[in-house]
Amino acid sequence: MDSASPKPDKKPKPSRSEVTRRKIIDAARAEFGDRGIGAATTRGIAERAGCNEVTLFRHFESKQGLLAAVVQGTSDEFRCVCECDGDLSGDLRKDLESFAIVYNRSMEQCEGMCRALIGESRQRPLLYKELIGDVLKPYHRSIARYLEKRKADGMVRADLNGMAFAEIFTSSLMGGLLRRSSGLSDLDRDEWIAATVDLFVRGLAE
Repeated sequence: MDSASPKPDKKPKPSRSEVTRRKIIDAARAEFGDRGIGAATTRGIAERAGCNEVTLFRHFESKQGLLAAVVQGTSDEFRCVCECDGDLSGDLRKDLESFAIVYNRSMEQCEGMCRALIGESRQRPLLYKELIGDVLKPYHRSIARYLEKRKADGMVRADLNGMAFAEIFTSSLMGGLLRRSSGLSDLDRDEWIAATVDLFVRGLAE
């Protein structure tokens, strides 16, 4: 091997402080999801993270600061998972199923925090809007752009409001996840996605 060849870049090893911060955020996400935001305690979060409260406060100053960091981190992860502009075929059923699977997978990863914020949306409207509302706008726009292309192909009715479709489509999928995980639906994940996609595809044509 040529000694002059550039060595592949290696990601720098996270510092002890970064590792601790990550553990606290993961612990807080679990605590908020399991107990709700109001009932969650910094002591409980610190115990889950394997540190003391002094360390927690040194990194985040307060429970509110930690909550904001958790919501921001969850939002960023959701956006990363929801990158769905790639392998789309032009087939409405297959592509809507791809959108649905990606969205459902994203929701499964942050379900606990979503439940916690839905339950306290009146007390924390800005955080609720960030995680449940703002984070979905780019995803809704990607669905709407896709539908505009299918309009040009004559596959979708011309009067369709793409953003409204995207919002109602993802709302149905979110409702399905919450109902299934609460034991309120007889449908499993694949059945719910298939039924949702089928109903919405039927509403797209002339």
